[in-house]
Amino acid sequence: MYTLTGVTKTYSNGKKAVNALQGIDLTIPDGQMVAVQGPTGGGKSTLLQMLGALDRPSSGSVLLGDEDLAKASDSRLTKLRAGNVGIVFQSFNLIATLTALENVEAALVPLGVPKAQRRERATAALASVGLADRTGHRPAELSGGQQQRVAIARALVKDPKVLLADEPTGNLDEETRDEIIALLEGLWRDQGLTLVIVTHDSQVAARAQRRLHIAKGKLRDTTPVPKAPAQARPPAEEPPAEERPAWSKPADEATPPAGATAASPAPAASSAAAVAPTAAVSPAAPTDEA
Repeated sequence: MYTLTGVTKTYSNGKKAVNALQGIDLTIPDGQMVAVQGPTGGGKSTLLQMLGALDRPSSGSVLLGDEDLAKASDSRLTKLRAGNVGIVFQSFNLIATLTALENVEAALVPLGVPKAQRRERATAALASVGLADRTGHRPAELSGGQQQRVAIARALVKDPKVLLADEPTGNLDEETRDEIIALLEGLWRDQGLTLVIVTHDSQVAARAQRRLHIAKGKLRDTTPVPKAPAQARPPAEEPPAEERPAWSKPADEATPPAGATAASPAPAASSAAAVAPTAAVSPAAPTDEA
C-alpha cells in the first residue's frame, strides 16, 4: 500500500522555482487500479516518479508498505525498484540490438537470477502478453503495440507488487490502445497487482476503479460517485372514514347535513312500464303504374 503525506517537489528552473507537487496526501490500497489525469506539466509524471522510487520528494513522506522511500538510500531504492515495482513507459525503451526475449531477460540481471531461470521466466512473461511467437524478433521487426507488450512483459517478469504505466497507450492507435488496456486490466485482475496508469485518455481512465486529477501540483479525487437506485414512493395511506371529508366518501358512507333526512331510493319502475311497446310497421300500399 502507498501512503503519501504532505509530499512536495520543487525544481529550480533557472531563476524561478517550479512547484511540481504541492502538499500531496494520498493512499492507494493494495490491489487497486488507479488512473491519474491532468494537463501537461501538471505533475502527473513527477507523482509517478515518487511512486516508482525514481526520485525523492522535497518534503513529506512516501511509504511503500512500511518503508519511507523519501529516506531510503540510493542502493535501497534500486533494490525496491528491481524487486517490487514494474514500470512501463510511453516510449517503450527497448534495446534495439536485443531480441524481445533478451530485452525481457535484461530486467532480471540486476536481481542475480541465473541465466537458465532468466530464459524460462522471460519466455513465460512474453507468453502472458500474447507474444510467445515473437521471442526472437528485434524491436524494429515489431509493431508499436507489440513493442509495448514486450515492455509490459519486461516489467512483469520481476513479479512486482506494483505496476506503474506512464502514458502506455500514448503512441498507439485506437484499436491497439484498447488491446493494451484490456491486457493491463486482465493482468491487474489475474495477478492482484496495484496498477497506476498516467493517461491523457479519458476512455482509458474510465476503466480504472479510481480516478485522480492533478493540475499545478495539486491532487484531487475525481472518481465518479455511483448513483443510488431510485426508490419507489410508498403509497399514501388512506385516512379512516371518519376523518375523510364527506365529499370524498362513497355515497353509502356520506352523512347528511344536520336536520336533513336521507332520501329514500325511488321505487324501481315496473318491468312492463320500463319496456316501450314496439310500433307495428304496415306494408306500403301498392301504387298504380302509369
